[in-house]
Amino acid sequence: MKKYLSLLLVLAILLSFAACTKGEKEPKGDGTTGTTTVEENPFEEFFEITWLTQLNADYREGRWDEKELEELFNVDLVVWPEDGRNTERMAALVAAGDIPDFFFMPGAPRDPLGLYEEGVIRSITLQQMKDWVPGFVEAMEKIPVGFKYNLVPGKTDEYLGFTHINISGCQYFYDATCINLDWLEAVGYSFPEGSLVPVKMTVEGYEKYNDNIFFTEGNFTFEELNDIMRKFTEDDPDGNGVDDTYGFLYLTETAWTNMTQEGLFGFVHDLNYLYKDPVTGNIVPKYAYTPYRDYLAWVSEMLTKGYMQKLPGKEAWTAEYQALSSTNKYGIYGVNGGGYLSLNSDTYRVYPPQNILLATDEDARFVIGPMFRGPEGILVDMTYNIDPYGVGTYRVQMFGAQVDDAKMERICRILQYTTFSNEDNWIKFKYGIEGIHWKWAGEPYVSARLATPLNDLPEEYRQQTYNVFDLWYYPPTIKQQIENATKYGYWSYMAYMHANGLFEKYALNPVKYTSETYMGTELWRQFSEDRAETNTQLNPIINDFKNRALNGQISNFNQEWQQYIDQLYANGLQTMIDKYYNNPEFEFYDPGEKFTLR
Repeated sequence: MKKYLSLLLVLAILLSFAACTKGEKEPKGDGTTGTTTVEENPFEEFFEITWLTQLNADYREGRWDEKELEELFNVDLVVWPEDGRNTERMAALVAAGDIPDFFFMPGAPRDPLGLYEEGVIRSITLQQMKDWVPGFVEAMEKIPVGFKYNLVPGKTDEYLGFTHINISGCQYFYDATCINLDWLEAVGYSFPEGSLVPVKMTVEGYEKYNDNIFFTEGNFTFEELNDIMRKFTEDDPDGNGVDDTYGFLYLTETAWTNMTQEGLFGFVHDLNYLYKDPVTGNIVPKYAYTPYRDYLAWVSEMLTKGYMQKLPGKEAWTAEYQALSSTNKYGIYGVNGGGYLSLNSDTYRVYPPQNILLATDEDARFVIGPMFRGPEGILVDMTYNIDPYGVGTYRVQMFGAQVDDAKMERICRILQYTTFSNEDNWIKFKYGIEGIHWKWAGEPYVSARLATPLNDLPEEYRQQTYNVFDLWYYPPTIKQQIENATKYGYWSYMAYMHANGLFEKYALNPVKYTSETYMGTELWRQFSEDRAETNTQLNPIINDFKNRALNGQISNFNQEWQQYIDQLYANGLQTMIDKYYNNPEFEFYDPGEKFTLR
């Protein structure tokens, strides 16, 4: 009912602005002077607006959300059926001068600043944002470091576009550790009674898997981890009498591996994270951080013993990972922290543990969470985003340079309506229509949204991506996650982590984080140029050391590490440390309120 009242309110406001149109405007007077005033329709001028976002390739003209907005705002929304991530196609559009009025183009040939300097996009001022999209400014004020992002050079109140605000994105982990629970019990390990919290599926038709996945906080030591990997490899944990199991499927370090691999040694895969080295005292990236040596030594030993296995390396790692993991012959995985809930998604159903349940063994059981500690008793993970914001083509929505102020205002009014006018609109334009695309599992706005399987949708509503006409804004969801779990049993990995105070416990805060926000525009530009130049010298050294480690070709890690470090320092790392990493103008990282917002 609330959403219908909201829509009626908007319609009433619009009708009050446009009570009479063009030559039929109703005069108003005070009854004595005979003077009249005319109410102006703020949307009287008609606009055709071209629009492109990340996942438009299968867009169907005249969709329900397009129709609603066209009627409300007196516009014709021309949505280009393009995938904004397609770099080749986006480069062709920009080269031809085909620039949409409003767009999100991750595959753009240049970053937003480059597009601005070439006259492809126009800027928007802070005052225009305040006047036309006040909800955006109010959201930014909650973590105000965002006002430093994507500024026009030399300006303090003019921006290259709308910076993404993903508060929930800096309050969750992308990855988690997953263990085959049946195997773990078979080799003599278990968890305290009552400590396993079962998942509850949010997609109808998959409820039978509610007792197959559990969450918990494991406290296995590094020695126990190595013992578990050995037993998974040698002790026939699946009981088939064949020597065909392995402890661990090693992946090249990505967002999938932080908690399960490098996090055991106190660092993460992202090279923007910087650390104070315990030996040199310098602030350095992971490849020059002494614990990185210990990490590679451990991986090398496990691969040599056969407890870990590498991907073949003949195809894309994602395809190989999907294929090997689905065999259910590995005991420990780095997994997506929420993919197990998307059993009807072609994107996520192909990864573990859900690919095993769907295609190999529907009775298998798995446990997800922070599980193991490193040799120093450490375990860390990386938040999906360092803060709610970001730079680059994946983090900014922009206006074409051809857009004048009047058309920009109309676009902004649409964005205010779809993203910030009320919670119902935010949900609708992000996830689709209640009762068609999804329904509440229980109490509205607290319980989970149960997605309708794609094949069960009426033909006219059968599209997976709905968030086309809104801003990239995701508010905190921690309170809702916890309430949904405690009231209705919809426990998820991050609900479990937040409810038990484990998110902040395991989230890594770097000493510094390389970005324009913390370095300042001028220092950042110099850094970017120098980093590109020095990387041509450093990368061959870094890659050679790592490849030799993974191939078991380093016999004395301490000795060869020192030689490796000397090479790095002599080939540009010393310059980067002196000029940038240790530079006091490069601010130390501050997480601000990212752990406290609810």
